[in-house]
Amino acid sequence: MYHHTCSTMHIVRKSVFFLLTILLILPHAVSAQVNTEKLRRSDSTTGFFFQAGTSLGLVRGNSEYVSADVDARIDFTREGNDNFLVGNYRFKESNKGKIANKGFLHARSMWETSETLTLEGFFQVEFNEFLSLNNRNLLGGGVRLHAVDLRGDDGKAIFDIFLGIGGMYEHELYVVAAANIRRDGFRSTNYVTLTWQPRDGTALSVITYLQPSLEDVDDLRSTTDAALEFKILEHLFFNVQLSYRYHSRPMTRIKQYDLELSNGLRISLP
Repeated sequence: MYHHTCSTMHIVRKSVFFLLTILLILPHAVSAQVNTEKLRRSDSTTGFFFQAGTSLGLVRGNSEYVSADVDARIDFTREGNDNFLVGNYRFKESNKGKIANKGFLHARSMWETSETLTLEGFFQVEFNEFLSLNNRNLLGGGVRLHAVDLRGDDGKAIFDIFLGIGGMYEHELYVVAAANIRRDGFRSTNYVTLTWQPRDGTALSVITYLQPSLEDVDDLRSTTDAALEFKILEHLFFNVQLSYRYHSRPMTRIKQYDLELSNGLRISLP
């Protein structure tokens, strides 16, 4: 039994390393894209749920800016069906001008057809002034497969892999140099989600999206978000987060990629 457990964990570690290598060397994504995998609820409680939050910031002195961030979410869950609507708006302006002005609204419905397969449909609207994106609407759907489900003797999840395959139609309107540029077309939308919890206090998650255009294979969007957290003391945790985005053909003269790396501490009591 001990030999079997060690052998299984060895395979899992090799699988995690291999998948991380593949996911992090892929060209990564971009522009107006929202990583909607992070919006899913882990709680399976049925019923209606609502939550909202806002934050306001004001700085005066050597650096001056005002900021606002608003989030709202509605969930409706019943047996075999999950639905949610999520919205976010972010604004930030300094004495030199605007720094951020963007928002999105995403709706998704998910229907379980078996323990491993789920059908999904979604709709999204979005804008981002600093990407010259005046409006982006998309409508799509697909299937989600729970490809790997490894649990310990106590029934707790240790290692999971979810695969998503689908398609979407998107309409984009950009305002560049006082001219309106419209883009319409179909994209394939695919993702891989990996979660690994080898022990209490340690957790790893990696989410990667690939969205190639079905009309131009050289037009690729992708995004990867990775997070690692582990316990360093009884109630103290250290975490690292990576966000890396890429677009092969950005609309304006900006870099094809964005990279963000952050780390921090979390205290959990009691």
